[in-house]
Amino acid sequence: MNRRWIVQPLDAQPDGVDDNGNKSPGSQTTAVPKSVILPGTEHLPSPPLNGVSPPPPEEAPSIPFQAILSRTLDTVEDAVLHVRRIPYDLDWFLETPLSDDRERVVVLGSGWAAHALLKVADPTKLAILVVSPANHFVFTPMLASAAVGTVEYRSMTEAVRAANPMIENYFQGQAVDVDVQKKIIKVQLNDLVDEIGTPPLVQVPYDKLVVAVGCKVADNLVPGAKEFCLRLKTCDDARNLRDGIGECLEYACRPDVTSKDMVTGNGMKMAESEAERRRKERSRRVTFAIVGGGPTGVELAGELSDFLKDITRPRVGAYSILREDVRIVLLHGGKDLVPAFDPELREHALKSLQKEGVEVMLNTKVLEVGRDFIKYEPKESGIEETLDVGLTIWAAGTAPVPFINALLEKLPESARGKSGRINVDEFLRCPTGDEEIFGSILCMGDAASFADKATSILPQTAQVAGQQGAFAARLLSRGYDLTATPPLLAKNGPMMLNAWMKLRGLEKAVGFDFVNLGLLAYVGSGEALTQIQIGDVPILSYAGSISFVLWRSVYLVKQVATRNRLLVTFDWFKSKVFGRDITRL
Repeated sequence: MNRRWIVQPLDAQPDGVDDNGNKSPGSQTTAVPKSVILPGTEHLPSPPLNGVSPPPPEEAPSIPFQAILSRTLDTVEDAVLHVRRIPYDLDWFLETPLSDDRERVVVLGSGWAAHALLKVADPTKLAILVVSPANHFVFTPMLASAAVGTVEYRSMTEAVRAANPMIENYFQGQAVDVDVQKKIIKVQLNDLVDEIGTPPLVQVPYDKLVVAVGCKVADNLVPGAKEFCLRLKTCDDARNLRDGIGECLEYACRPDVTSKDMVTGNGMKMAESEAERRRKERSRRVTFAIVGGGPTGVELAGELSDFLKDITRPRVGAYSILREDVRIVLLHGGKDLVPAFDPELREHALKSLQKEGVEVMLNTKVLEVGRDFIKYEPKESGIEETLDVGLTIWAAGTAPVPFINALLEKLPESARGKSGRINVDEFLRCPTGDEEIFGSILCMGDAASFADKATSILPQTAQVAGQQGAFAARLLSRGYDLTATPPLLAKNGPMMLNAWMKLRGLEKAVGFDFVNLGLLAYVGSGEALTQIQIGDVPILSYAGSISFVLWRSVYLVKQVATRNRLLVTFDWFKSKVFGRDITRL
């Protein structure tokens, strides 16, 4: 994309002086004499201006070659581990070499961080137990596609037990409390069947606790948002949203809101006032409001726009009679959509959505959400307005899950981080207040923040969580002593592993370093945003149909298994040739 470089000429006037050399009103300037360079002093640094030294020049970002090399060698190590696991995964041996003295690791969650840990961890050295309300991992960037039928839910999920068949066990439930001194986690099991009474509360001991519970949607900041809004965080959310969209479409086709061209029961044409009332009600029932202009809200707006255009096509669309009634409104409190992207891409996202008919309201504060309305206030006017809606999706902000608050109550005050997160060090260890149990709890993903880094909160992306999960898995599998700082490699560990670690200079563990590879987002109508980078070095910034091809290619490659890649490919082909499925089951 074209970028504008603003260059100030050497003879530019100082602040407070116009092009004619006159002072601007209310400004004060001081005459600065021209500097004189004496012979033989050319090599000396310039003296400070008015006694103030200029700020040091900023270092240009550089590609983190050392981190890339380290990740490459880690990947080779992971591949060797997977090859060693193949005979046991294929049941070529009757028994697996699993000893009883393995370190017991309890993993809370089944999202990106937990799933990466399961893929990379060595189950011959770790007895891994997973606790999560969902028995599967879901490729969350494609939830918007699943909500409108572009792909099916099962195409982008993988069962926890399938992610690593050699894990010790999996419990479907959620952690509700923890005893950090005794190293016991309390788990409320899910009600899998319609049992009488409350499902049992069990206690699970651990040697290492991995907290990867993620976050929840912050829908308690605005009255009515929690009660009347749908979300897009899990497969259940996508399924509910898909049902809700279908219900709105059917609701708008009912006889009580038919158009004025229809006759009444006695064969008479309806009055214009009644026809107008029906038109407004019909339009309200298929008005979809999305609150939040981040990647989730923007991608959902794009996918929903594609879906509505598909099903309202003239003559052939299943809901062609609603072509003039469907409406998508995106409300965002900031001045730009997808603020994590470059300014040019933010502008492209806005124009693309507007071109597709999405009404985008920037700098807009949502005041209240009801069953069929939204009260909002544009920040410029400060006047409260009301939007009549049929369905509202809340995609603005995140908040910690209840277990994080329960865990923080058992940890020292130094563990409390920004936005309700848990502070961790560079090895993902949280403070425990006791040296004997320090290093027994690792936190990662959306639940963690760094206490000793300039950027304490990393982006809430799958990249961050996945890299942290793999990092924690290697720390545990290599047998580092996590009570030491930095963690030290166990001297009595496997000879080959220790030799490999010494060859790489990793007798002492190296802290986590996030390598940002960029961002992708779909904006509808076969266009996407692409921002590729390595660390802080920008590589490519582009938007359009070519970015859409790249977006699909990356999402296909990043699927967690060959099965998922085949299923997603078939879903894309099916929706392109036959259209999206509108069946309500």
